[in-house]
Parts: sequence; C-alpha cells; structure tokens
Amino acid sequence: MLTVIILTYNSGQTLGACLASLLVQSVAPAEIIIVDDASTDETLAIAREFKDRASISVRVLHNGSHRIARGRNIGILAACTPIIAFMDSDAWADAGWVEELLGTFEAEPEVGIVGGEVLTAHASSFAHALAVNDGAVREFAASGELLCGTCNMGVHLERVGGQLFDERWVYAEDVEYVHRVSSRSAPSRTAWTIARTAKVWHESRRGPVSYFQQMWRYGLWKVHYTIHTRNGRMVDYLPSVVIVLSCALAVVWPLGLLALPVLSLAQALFVAALRRPSMRLLPLMASAWMIKNTGWGLGVLLGLWQVASGRGPNRGPEVETRQCRTM
Repeated sequence: MLTVIILTYNSGQTLGACLASLLVQSVAPAEIIIVDDASTDETLAIAREFKDRASISVRVLHNGSHRIARGRNIGILAACTPIIAFMDSDAWADAGWVEELLGTFEAEPEVGIVGGEVLTAHASSFAHALAVNDGAVREFAASGELLCGTCNMGVHLERVGGQLFDERWVYAEDVEYVHRVSSRSAPSRTAWTIARTAKVWHESRRGPVSYFQQMWRYGLWKVHYTIHTRNGRMVDYLPSVVIVLSCALAVVWPLGLLALPVLSLAQALFVAALRRPSMRLLPLMASAWMIKNTGWGLGVLLGLWQVASGRGPNRGPEVETRQCRTM
C-alpha cells in the first residue's frame, strides 16, 4: 500500500491533470494527501472537488510556512502506509507509476528510496525549449543522488528509519534528504535506486521570469548543499566563473561581456546536435541557457558570499536526527 503526497501552492493550472492521473493507476494508491501552502488561486477548490468525487481516500492538509520541507513532513506524518510517494503538482503520472514503485520496493528489500523517471512536458514554446535543454542535462549531467528528486520519489519509511526532511532547507531539501539517508545506511546496504519504468511527466516553467527565479534559487542552494555534503561538481560553478571573468575582462575589453552569451549559444548548439529539435526552437534554447546561466551563476555567487560571511541559512550543528512514527 502506498500514500501519494502532493504539495501545492497556486497550482490551479496543473493540479487537475496531476490528480486525474492518479485515478487511472493500474494499482490504486491507498490514499492521496494534498498539502497546500496557503494558495490564493483555485487550488483548494480543485482539491476539494476532487476529494468529493474520488473513489479513493483524499485528505487536504495545510502548511502555510512557505517551507517545502515542512510540507513534506506534514504529509509524511499524516500518511497511513509505510510507503509514501511524492509527485509535484505540475506533473502527472504514467498509469503504471504506483505499481512500478511498489514492485521496485518488493524486488529490492534493502532499498529505502526509489527515484523514478521524469519526462519533460511543455505548455508553451519557451517551455518546449526548456524541455529539450533539461532533458539533455538530465541525461548527460545528472547522476547519483541528484537523480532522486521529489518530483517522482518513493520512500519506504520503515527502511529509512522514519527520517524526516530537514526544515532548514528551503530548496534542495530532496537531495539533502537522500544524501542523509545514504550516509546513515550500512555500507553493505543500497539506500536508493532508480526505477526507469516509474514515469511521470513534469511541466517545464512556462515563462522566462519564473525560470530565472527557479535557477537563482537552485544555484544559491546548490552552494549550501555542496558545503553541507561535500558533494560538488566543478561544472555547477562554470556560469559563476564566466560571469566573474567576463566582468573583470570587460574593464579592459568590453567585448568580454559576450562570454556568457557565447557559452549559452554553444550549449544550445550542443543540445541541438544531440536532440535534433526543430530549428525554430534554437533561439529559444539559447535564450533559456542564457537565463539559466545568469540566474544560476548569480545564485551561486550569492551562496558563496553567504558562506564566506557566515550568513548562510544552514549554520549551526549537524542536522538533528528527526524521525516519524513508522507503521
């Protein structure tokens, strides 16, 4: 048995499709828990209407803290089954999603976390360009714990010792969680695995502003994740290095400011050569890379400043072991 937990915040445009996908599962979830973070749109109305007509148990709980990790813990603590699964409110599941997650836990009795396959979807031309870029990044750059994201992740609460999310993490709470569970597992035990057959489709950001904000947050919290876990990659800091060097070079050579646009165009051309998208998407792909590199790079620089100045959000002792009641 499995409980699906969905966090929402002004998710009215996508929540209906997300919930509908859970009604056609080959193996129905035992319950759906929706944790809303004080939405101001029609999210709650959609959730309550779905609850009234659904053939399975649905509960709508309230967060209000604007902390994703807090919302996840609310869902975990309310779950009535030993296995839970997270899915984003702007995603929808393949009909065999629940069955594949449960089958993986059954087939691998040591595994506590199962990450699924995330396929990109889009509702605008810009989002389509993002989907092409993000698909290539996930295929060639994402590895290890970064593959286990809460857009599509199952957790066996008994096998992870009832671990909860660290609520100090505003973003990157999922990769920190997987890292913590892995680091506390016995050396002979596999803490997590990937089930490629457990598929969800995740909608890319529809516009450049929201995408810039997302990348800025990701870059900022990537620094704190790296410091906290000692798990980092040089490629994550490339945009920041280019920004700093181009600004320094521009003092004596103004064309140095073109370094970041040139990098973005090169990345778009590389992805286009691999994915062969329609050529009409190439300008949007290059624009998306420019937005990502700028937002991510500035976020990383802010994160480095926070760490250097001692003002980072994750100061203090090692995260306290927090556990929920296991079933």
